[in-house]
Amino acid sequence: MTMRPFSRKKQMLFDVCILVSILAAVLVTYFSISRDIYDVFPYFYLIPIILIAFSRPKLSIYGTVIIGWLYLALVYLLGVPDLKLYALATVWFYIFVSLGVLISTYSQVYRKEGDKNCGVYYNSQAGIFSYDRDTLKIRDANRKFAHMIRYECDELMKKSLPDLIPDTDERKKFIDKIRDLKRVGDIEVRFRAWDGSMRWALVSAAETGEPGVICTVVDITDSKLAQEALTQANKKLNLLNNITRHDILNQLTALLGYIEIAKQDNSDPAMTKYIEKEESAANAIRSQILFTRDYQNIGVHSPQWHNIAETVTLATASIDLRSIVIRANIPPVEIYADPLLEKVFYNLIENSIRHGQHVTEISVRTVERADNLDIIIEDNGVGVPDAEKEHIFRREYFKNTGFGLFLSREILAITNLTLSEAGTPGKGARFIIRVPREHFRSIAD
Repeated sequence: MTMRPFSRKKQMLFDVCILVSILAAVLVTYFSISRDIYDVFPYFYLIPIILIAFSRPKLSIYGTVIIGWLYLALVYLLGVPDLKLYALATVWFYIFVSLGVLISTYSQVYRKEGDKNCGVYYNSQAGIFSYDRDTLKIRDANRKFAHMIRYECDELMKKSLPDLIPDTDERKKFIDKIRDLKRVGDIEVRFRAWDGSMRWALVSAAETGEPGVICTVVDITDSKLAQEALTQANKKLNLLNNITRHDILNQLTALLGYIEIAKQDNSDPAMTKYIEKEESAANAIRSQILFTRDYQNIGVHSPQWHNIAETVTLATASIDLRSIVIRANIPPVEIYADPLLEKVFYNLIENSIRHGQHVTEISVRTVERADNLDIIIEDNGVGVPDAEKEHIFRREYFKNTGFGLFLSREILAITNLTLSEAGTPGKGARFIIRVPREHFRSIAD
């Protein structure tokens, strides 16, 4: 675990211990020399030397020299004049100074590395905390995490994981996942803040060598709230659109009914022509209103993996094929696309039936290439003129029921799939859905 930096209170405690140990060494020295004991008391000076080197490594060299001189002065002042005693005291002096320099040098390097790690840990822009995997007690936390859930760092040390993640099921899943995988990333977790509010976060966690788990936390509460607000707004807009569209379609149905009655009661050829134009305009409005129903659903739900063969089967099940044969040569492959993918195949097959004039066969097959997968839907109808190959995908270009090809291209574009027409005029239409490598995968039979 990362070493916490010394607080002012802890530093004062070490300073008091240093002064007490120096005083104790002086008293032991006086007591020992006064009773002609010269073998034990020098070791007492090692205690303040080690304490200084640990708590104040930058001052430890000076402190060691001072303590060494203090020892030497006491021996010369209190001891019996003896060359052997003075020589031994001088040797101890050099031992103290050498030991102090050695410990100080090592301690400064260790402290510098520790300060660097502490800086990364405690000043990180990501929240970081650790807990004991056995007791679930919070062991450490940086300021970013404490600020996120509105605690002081010291207050967090008194908490446990159940205090911060109160939902039992959510906490159990979090702990179990870490225990099983040892290292996990981007788990969505809700933390309870000091004021009782809940904060959403993405948590990455890893078990350490000691009985602890260290976690990095990124606050996503604002994103979650914005996403939720956007979802609610979309629901309300869709509801309004559905109600408005329903009312308009009801009025159009009534209007078309009155137009039909007018056609039956009218005997004027000139007036009949106007009535037919009114009927055509009303049907065009109806097609456009139905198009808005389909278009508003694009991108509403998250993309998902679709089995191509199953999707084609579902699409053809709701089409009146008449005597047309559908031939499918599709391996077990899935593609990543909007949930409206079935609508794409429906539109393409229905387009062939409606505009191919003499279509008797429609085939659906796939061709896997180095960088993509091509899904090819082709028929043996009249095909598409070269001048119209791109126009048929534009919103302003439509016949009969309207915007099917434009809608299909928009649905596929959600996940970067493309749609084009590459058939030969007079021999049949050939639509190609191109799927990037990362958006398709093989599946087991």
